[in-house]
Amino acid sequence: MTKMNAVLGCAVAAVLAGSAAWAGSRYGYPVFIDLTQKKAYGTLGAARNSTDATQFISCDVHAYKDGTKNMSCSAKNTSGTSVYCTSTVAGLVDSARGISGDSFVYFEWDSSGACTYLGIGHSSEYAPKQL
Repeated sequence: MTKMNAVLGCAVAAVLAGSAAWAGSRYGYPVFIDLTQKKAYGTLGAARNSTDATQFISCDVHAYKDGTKNMSCSAKNTSGTSVYCTSTVAGLVDSARGISGDSFVYFEWDSSGACTYLGIGHSSEYAPKQL
């Protein structure tokens, strides 16, 4: 009976280890802001799921009846530092439209507050928002 329990225990351990390996890697990137290099990034899920009520990261797209469009990105980290940029560059506006609820967002800005870069990532590794 002892041998049977040992074999059964090994089988259960193998199944559990195997299912953990299949779960895949998971990363949450809290909001990071670098004022010197003028960049900010983070995952929407990590910001939303954080225990603080301070951090956020977002990008918005605005369209007007005359056909013009612009976008803006903003972020605030856990220490309360916040940044904001905006742009009418078509490529940046299009990129901002690609953000989903669980995206990784990375943006840069210049000294005038104009967005100069927007990178959006989608990955199974990014933790989704919890409701």
